[in-house]
Amino acid sequence: MSAQVAKKKTRYTYEDYLDFPDDFRCEIINGLIYDMTPSPTTGHQLVSGEVFSLIRNHLREHGHICQVFDAPLDVVFAEDQIVQPDVLIVCDRQKIKRTHVSGAPEVIFEIASPSTTLKDRREKMELYERSGVSEYFLVDPDSKFVEKYILRDGKYGRSQIYAGDDAFRIETIDLQLIAKNLFAQIE
Repeated sequence: MSAQVAKKKTRYTYEDYLDFPDDFRCEIINGLIYDMTPSPTTGHQLVSGEVFSLIRNHLREHGHICQVFDAPLDVVFAEDQIVQPDVLIVCDRQKIKRTHVSGAPEVIFEIASPSTTLKDRREKMELYERSGVSEYFLVDPDSKFVEKYILRDGKYGRSQIYAGDDAFRIETIDLQLIAKNLFAQIE
C-alpha cells in the first residue's frame, strides 16, 4: 500500500492504522498520515541505539521501575494520535500493553533526520506537550547536539542545548549523560 492509496480518507484512526499493511510505515498525528519512508540513516540508527543502551544499562543497574523502548513501537496517545518515537521511557507500567504503549511516555527521544526534523519540531512536539510528556529530547546526529525540553505548567519552555562535553540530565530517571557520548559511533 502506498501513501496515496492510504490517503483516501480525511481523518484516520488507530483502527485504520491497524489495517495498513506491515510494509506501509507511517504515523498518524491529528488524524493525518505522515509517511515514514525512507528508512533512517545508519548515523540515525547508531545514535538511537546508543541512547537506548545508555538508558537501558542505567535502569538495569538501579533496578528502576521505568522501562525503555526503541522504535518501532507504537505509542497510542488517542484514536487519531499514533507515533513511533525513536526512544521512549515509560514509568507507569499500566500503559505498557502487549502491542503498544497506551498514553504518554514520561520521556521521548527523537533522532533528527532531514526528512523528519520539521515534523519532530512542530506536530510531534505539540502532541507531546499537550499529552503530558515530561521530557522531550531532540538529538541531531549531523550537527552532534542534544536539545532538551521540559514540561512545566503544561508547556515546553525554552530548549536547553548540549554539545561536546556538556552534561545533561534525564530528570525522570536521574541519569546524567555527556552529549558527545551519544555520537561516539558516528565517524
